[in-house]
Amino acid sequence: MTNRLRELLALYWCNEISKDEKAELEQLLLKHPDVWLKSGLMDQLSFSKQPVMDEDAAAEWADKVSREIEVMENMEAGTEQPEMVRKRRPFRTALLASVFLVAAAGLFFVYTRWIAAPGGYKVATTDAGMKTRIRLSDGTMVWLNAGSSLKYPPKFGKHTREVFLEGEAYFDVKQQVNQPFIIHTEKMDIKVLGTAFNVRSYEDEDFQETSLISGAVEISVKQADKLSRVVLKPNQKLVVHDIKHTQTKVEKATIIHQSADVIIERKALSAILSPDSGQVAETAWLSNRFVFQNETLESMARRLERWYGITIVIKDPQLSGLRFTGRADNLPLEKLLAILQEIKPFNYSIEDGTVIIN
Repeated sequence: MTNRLRELLALYWCNEISKDEKAELEQLLLKHPDVWLKSGLMDQLSFSKQPVMDEDAAAEWADKVSREIEVMENMEAGTEQPEMVRKRRPFRTALLASVFLVAAAGLFFVYTRWIAAPGGYKVATTDAGMKTRIRLSDGTMVWLNAGSSLKYPPKFGKHTREVFLEGEAYFDVKQQVNQPFIIHTEKMDIKVLGTAFNVRSYEDEDFQETSLISGAVEISVKQADKLSRVVLKPNQKLVVHDIKHTQTKVEKATIIHQSADVIIERKALSAILSPDSGQVAETAWLSNRFVFQNETLESMARRLERWYGITIVIKDPQLSGLRFTGRADNLPLEKLLAILQEIKPFNYSIEDGTVIIN
């Protein structure tokens, strides 16, 4: 990084940069893409995408649409006359069309599919490139990341509150004495009384993790012999690696259990080095920030597929192991690929929604 670039970044973060200096900064960042990514300026320079409404307004709007759809589904499942049902369906179609328009505008909260599941459960599912927020019957808020699903009951019982997660979600659990909240994933059961935390459990990744922001959680790992429970403190996370398939390098962590099948580690959350230093990489997706820290191109490709709703094929196996560190905020896919290309050379083409890297 040049002295001039350091000077301009300092002026920018102190909000003392002039219009001409900001233009100069943009040009320098284009010449130094690695600094551009690490400084986290993607959403603040002049070529960035801006949402059409703020996050709170979008959340309120999405909640209203969800309630309207649920009311209409209940009506259709009830005793209304067929003629009345037919009259209501065009309005429902209009609502869904409106939701898809919001998704096209790049907002965080978008249409989610709700379906009925055996046992009286409901299942909320997000497709690739989509995220949503769900309010459970007890007041608990769940933010569901792309390519994820949450199975939950319409109303919780008197003794426990249990949900089932595939993918990634952030939970802000409503505290209720003597009624623990339990999240079931493929490898972990997470038990809480009232707290905020992130759970990541994607089928196509070789690890699962729980990241605690505040409060306390108790985690049971299903595949670990001789390990019953692990209690996390705030700003810690528990990562369960599948030894048979893992390509993740375990470092700067305390290994608390290792067997023939899994490695279980406890480590600190990863702070984002920027003016918003209170943020951590584990929950950056909530703010539409794509953060990667010493991550292989193969691992990034799987996340980018969910993030942008596309398919990525890496034809050269040697490129799969290239590692990148940085942060991209609301950046178009082609812009991000072009910057990565400048840091470590590779070629790519986009054909019918598929990115081919070679």
